[in-house]
Amino acid sequence: MNLLDPDNHWLLLRRLDGSALPASVHALSQPDVVDVLAPRADFRGALYQLLIGLLQTAHAPADMDDWHRLWRQPPDAATLQAWLAPLQPAFELDGNGAAFMQDLDPLTEAKDNSTADLLIDRGSDSNLFFNKQPGSWQGLCPACVAQALFTLQINAPSGGVGHRTSLRGGGPLSTLVLPANAEATLWQKLWLNVLPQETGDEAWRQPAPLAASLPWLTATRVSDKNGVETRPDDVHPLQAYWSMPRRLRLDETQTQAGQCEICGQPHEQLYTRYRTRNYGTNYTGNWLHPLTPYAIDPKHVKPALPAKGGRAAGSYQHWLSLTFGEDDSMKVAAVVSDFNRRDGKADCLCERGEARLWCFGFEMDNMKARAWHDSTLPLYQPVSHDERRFAQAVRQVLGVAEQSASLLGEQVKLACGSSKKEPAVEQSFWQHTETSFYAAVQQLASLPQLEDEHCVPAFTQWLKAVRSQTLNLFDRWILNAPVEEMNMKRVIKARDELRRGLWRAKPHKQMEQMIKQFSGEAHEAVSQ
Repeated sequence: MNLLDPDNHWLLLRRLDGSALPASVHALSQPDVVDVLAPRADFRGALYQLLIGLLQTAHAPADMDDWHRLWRQPPDAATLQAWLAPLQPAFELDGNGAAFMQDLDPLTEAKDNSTADLLIDRGSDSNLFFNKQPGSWQGLCPACVAQALFTLQINAPSGGVGHRTSLRGGGPLSTLVLPANAEATLWQKLWLNVLPQETGDEAWRQPAPLAASLPWLTATRVSDKNGVETRPDDVHPLQAYWSMPRRLRLDETQTQAGQCEICGQPHEQLYTRYRTRNYGTNYTGNWLHPLTPYAIDPKHVKPALPAKGGRAAGSYQHWLSLTFGEDDSMKVAAVVSDFNRRDGKADCLCERGEARLWCFGFEMDNMKARAWHDSTLPLYQPVSHDERRFAQAVRQVLGVAEQSASLLGEQVKLACGSSKKEPAVEQSFWQHTETSFYAAVQQLASLPQLEDEHCVPAFTQWLKAVRSQTLNLFDRWILNAPVEEMNMKRVIKARDELRRGLWRAKPHKQMEQMIKQFSGEAHEAVSQ
């Protein structure tokens, strides 16, 4: 099976009318195709990354003009086939030579495992369905095993001695820019995340053998005691899309007919076993994957740290760091900064370039998958084009939210006489104030000027909403608690302390002082 064969309809795509279309990769630019379908959420995220990686590798636009041209007039199937033809020999799934996402060495003497172990959540409590007893596993069809291989390699968690993590560490966060329009084509969703060559440094534009980008085409850079580490300068930067830390090889001698354990479809060739060996490629140094945000060392001594999948579960509390960054400590994904740049991709979407940021990834506890997180955040482009002031204003809004959530958690704890906070209390704050937060951010983004006096209306509405919602949530949590456990004196004291904090905490007080300064007197609803 070759993943780039025009006659191999291994993908399942969704049309605008909701119907499913079995298709090859050459159908991704069809005007009626709007999404990728997959039997697992992690596979869907991986397939988007695979298709983006293919476009970036096969035909990266030279500059923004080139990018705009292909946005307006997507390639047809024949053009896509011509782009991908040089890569096609590298995308064989099996055979004696190079095989997609597998070690060039056949690993004939290596350990033999069930293909169930290719699933990251295998053996964890987050997906008990796949924790089957030995002997009951029928295997994976070629399409699903290809998705499993790619998903594991780009997300690989720690796997024991010498079993390397992915280029972004175990369970990385991926962030993709998508059009807000639900009817946007799949081509638009993918192309928004393809970077013009002018965006990267000179290394991205340097010609190199294909094996420098696709590591399965050459001998593995083994990382045992006599081996080597793999830094960005050792290979082509495109290898970030195709990183291969695990040494794996499908066992073609152990296949059988049956029903695929993932997609449920009957197939004559289900892969049941694969071989593996430790000490594969060890990616070290300052790798920056284009789809992942990074925490930056202010002193620029230590390598940047990739954000992890758990951040996709953070509601709006991580919105600023994922969309515009946090000062010098958090760098957004390259595809996000490319979208944000002036006179860039945002202008293709609508008047103000509204879009969505799709965030997803595994939350890992070493080898165990605790959860898969998948969320979508709105992206706003400030009309003022003053990203610095816009980020400062949003940071003030978030400062009020963070302090309010903490106050709520603490005072509910004291009211209930508990020894520690209940995490669900603070989580409820983030959930119930999300609409008000995005209303404030959208209002700030629409301002032609972002000096303090222009931000006052948005701040006024936000402060009023937060104070009201926080007190309401306190009452709701207390009313839901068992009556026999309630001490009313303790409850009244805790509510008074919460109210006092919502007026006297530093971020609240600073915001109210600004409102007073520029509106002449405190807004009545805010002051009360």
